[in-house]
Amino acid sequence: MGKSIKTIVLAEDDPALRCLYRDFLSAHGFNVMAAADGLEALSLLHRVQPRLVLLDIMMPELNGIETCRQARAIIDYKTPIVFLTALDYADHVKEGLEAGGDGYLLKTSPLEVILERVKYWTSPLARSMSERRRNKALEELRAIVKTQDPAVGKCGLKDVIDKRADGLSRFLERAIAAAGSDFGSTPEHRLYFVGYVAGVVDFELGANGRLQPQFLKYMRGALLSGGVMNKTQVEETMSTLDKLTTSEPVKNGWTQGRRDKGAADAVGPDFVPSGLTELRSVA
Repeated sequence: MGKSIKTIVLAEDDPALRCLYRDFLSAHGFNVMAAADGLEALSLLHRVQPRLVLLDIMMPELNGIETCRQARAIIDYKTPIVFLTALDYADHVKEGLEAGGDGYLLKTSPLEVILERVKYWTSPLARSMSERRRNKALEELRAIVKTQDPAVGKCGLKDVIDKRADGLSRFLERAIAAAGSDFGSTPEHRLYFVGYVAGVVDFELGANGRLQPQFLKYMRGALLSGGVMNKTQVEETMSTLDKLTTSEPVKNGWTQGRRDKGAADAVGPDFVPSGLTELRSVA
């Protein structure tokens, strides 16, 4: 089994996030071997002994927790296994740590924070403190859940995140209805729609980095719920989003999406977003 000092095995089923993490960490000197699911990750672990394994928890075929259990039969306990997660999966993280994981990274964290944590997990110090770091991770997780907004404690973290996604979907439904029956009938229209959705999500999250994991998560969900693009078109869009943002239709749509969402927040539920009617100007 080959050993590479700065090799990371990354398992993430979301193509856009997988490319984002892989490219970002590769640019900072890591050799990232990316897998689309747990089974593919286990196959990689039979061929290389990495310094770190990053596992998304919610994956098809084999979820991150079961992948972790099986990975421990392949690699030693000195190799950290860290879960990629959102706060709504806090209980799953706890289960993952008990299955042999060593820590977690929040997908909503800025990339710079993720980089700092990855540097720590790949350091010699981290490899010598497996049990202590696992206990520390459990303590940190409990602290994060405890310090959330009171509304989170009442209805659960997943419910809060789902409410935000539902709100974005309802907003887009109103915007699409106002745009007319021929909405999104051309490629130019769809590019404008991508920009519009990005602007709406950008305003909603107050995102400083438009390609951060949290932004990508809500962007994909909003595009899928809009019904203007099929799943294949959405996945293709997400995989090239950084390039698409330089096109004029996307930039124009982004500006209008932010404007509409800001007006909606100021006026209230009676506001009818009309920004998608601008699609006709790029037909």
